[in-house]
Amino acid sequence: MISIKNFLNLTKESDKEILNMKRLFSKLKENWDLRQEISAFSKYLKEPVWVMLPRIPLEYGELKKTEAARCVKKAVGTQSRFKKELIKILRALKKSWKNRTVEPFQYGECMHGLCYPLMSDDDIFGVIILCGLKKAMSSDLKKIFIAFTDTVIRESRREVELEDINKTIRPRAIALSTVHTVHRLMTSTLDLDELLPRIARLSLQVIRANRCSIKLVDKKRRILLPKTTIDLRRKKTKLKKVQFGKYAPGRAAKKETPICGSNYLAVPMIDEDVIGVITLYDKLDGKEFTQFDEEIMKTLSEQAAVAVRNAQLFKEQEELTLSSIKCIAQLLKHRPHGVSKAEASFLKLISIIGPKFNMNESEIKMLQYAAMLHDAGHISIPEKVLMKKGGLTGREYDIVKMHPMKGAAILSKFKPLKPIVPIILYHHENFDGTGYPKGLKGKEIPLAARILAVVGAFEAMVTQKPYRKALSIKTAIEEVRKNVKAQFDPRIAEAFCEAVQRKDVRKLLEKELGSA
Repeated sequence: MISIKNFLNLTKESDKEILNMKRLFSKLKENWDLRQEISAFSKYLKEPVWVMLPRIPLEYGELKKTEAARCVKKAVGTQSRFKKELIKILRALKKSWKNRTVEPFQYGECMHGLCYPLMSDDDIFGVIILCGLKKAMSSDLKKIFIAFTDTVIRESRREVELEDINKTIRPRAIALSTVHTVHRLMTSTLDLDELLPRIARLSLQVIRANRCSIKLVDKKRRILLPKTTIDLRRKKTKLKKVQFGKYAPGRAAKKETPICGSNYLAVPMIDEDVIGVITLYDKLDGKEFTQFDEEIMKTLSEQAAVAVRNAQLFKEQEELTLSSIKCIAQLLKHRPHGVSKAEASFLKLISIIGPKFNMNESEIKMLQYAAMLHDAGHISIPEKVLMKKGGLTGREYDIVKMHPMKGAAILSKFKPLKPIVPIILYHHENFDGTGYPKGLKGKEIPLAARILAVVGAFEAMVTQKPYRKALSIKTAIEEVRKNVKAQFDPRIAEAFCEAVQRKDVRKLLEKELGSA
């Protein structure tokens, strides 16, 4: 006994076969060689009537509606004779279907015809009926007709198979290309705000859709938070949160599987757990989303999940690093010799100066971290030396000059901060080579250390020290200008002076320092 499930599977297979047969029939009708065959035989057989049908009519009612029936009616005239002749042709069609071969027939006074089933792997997908022949087709001509028709059928079948192969290979080729492209995206940025729009744009290009929305999972609340949407349509859609299980994105997240509709496709990004959903809406050509679109997006989402997770981990590491830096900075600030610094102002100055010297975002960030920790080595200096109001002795000054090396040594133990170690180590080097600890000169000093040398000196001048009062911003700028070439890189000093006199920077400095 066949179960309902097996019956449905058999029905699906049957439907698929019927669809394939219809495609083969359609391809055969379009085939150029078949047209040539019809043209050649028509000239030889004095213009017969060719009838191609997608199935063999095995009932009178079916045959009566065909072009073959009209041909017979024209030849016999009367209705009673017409029905009789049509039944004769129907017998020939049934015999042809049963024996799977050419079957001739005669109608009217002296009109001849034949029918030949169209077959593929012993499956009949149509029939050719020839009417209007003045004489019966010879056996030799029948053989030529059969051979030619079978050849054309095989060619048409190969075309259908090639189309199927192309449909199978194309999405996989696109998927492979997508993997390569997403891999490039993964290595190009670890900033989620840059990464997500790039993934959305890539998804739109690959699937050719109008809108792509990417939502990330908020695990605590079990909802999807909108992070980016690229919409090519004039009418934009508002971003909204989506609960697990609701709408296409929510269902895709809950079921951990793609959800496809006629005008939407939601695919989860899974890295052990669901971390987000990519949803596409409305294809550019107006067609429905297909299984191949789903397959391509599954490949893309797998790669995107890795990229997004890496970016999230990087962000978490950055936040942890920044927390550690702030913690160390607070410890330094609360030592007896510590002073309140205009931290936000100096970080802003670095963000303005860095790009002028082609520093990328990561390099600027590391320089900012170095600016927050450049005095970490002071921990190794005795309090009495740091708090001394008079001049330092030679031995005391030697101790002070050791603080860049001490700071670098301390911070080198913390792996995320390794890039800032050279900046800390060399930020007291002078441009003319008279600085410490190595006596480096000019461009021997790392660029970031040369920038920090100017910013750090300015910071020291505008903040109060145990041995002197804070200088005004104006006086500190003049001091920077005086020490160009000797202590500071001239180009960096000029860029610094321009930046520090910007209205937004000046306002922030005055707010933090409480003076002008």
